[in-house]
Amino acid sequence: MANWVTTKIAAPPHVLAALLNTDRVVDFSRIEAFSGTFAWNSVHRAAETLAEIVVGRPLSDHPELAALEAENRAEATLGALTDEAFEQFVQMLRNHRHCGFFHEADFAYERWGTARNAVESSVDLAAGTASFQTAWACPTPVLYALSKQFPGDRIDIQYADEDVGRNCGMFALLGGEVVQSDIAPLWDEPDDGRSEFWHRFACALTGRDPDAIED
Repeated sequence: MANWVTTKIAAPPHVLAALLNTDRVVDFSRIEAFSGTFAWNSVHRAAETLAEIVVGRPLSDHPELAALEAENRAEATLGALTDEAFEQFVQMLRNHRHCGFFHEADFAYERWGTARNAVESSVDLAAGTASFQTAWACPTPVLYALSKQFPGDRIDIQYADEDVGRNCGMFALLGGEVVQSDIAPLWDEPDDGRSEFWHRFACALTGRDPDAIED
């Protein structure tokens, strides 16, 4: 299961309105949408592996993931695909030729910075605030793109992982550039000596009691 990251934004009402779909909920596709076609609800990994080979996609920068990817590619064969997996393989290649991405999740990782669209959104245009949750990460590419659409408007962002204290922080954007930033160290980075501050910051943002959750 994903770790959910809560993001809260403060910006002028017209900026926040650009994020909303017809149901008045935050929808990243309002900023940039996947332009390919993929009729399935899940992806056959073997089909995607073969598509990666065909388009020459580089292996991961992470050594362990790269080794696993290389092993999967060495074992992948077209003849082993089911009929559905083969159709997915063909469609992924069509999509890649059309827009550079195999399917929506492939697109979302790069263009949105998270595997899925926003959930649990809450927007108060009059107050100039919005909040939502995303899987694993704050959707920084979407927020940068939004800022570029409204270069004269400052956007203030706070975000926090449900695993409180590390994947969290705050930053401000103006014209697609960071103008202010204060980000907690990640789990594999040295402590910045402010662990108590970040613990309470994340708990406040995610609506939990900091004294009830272990730091």
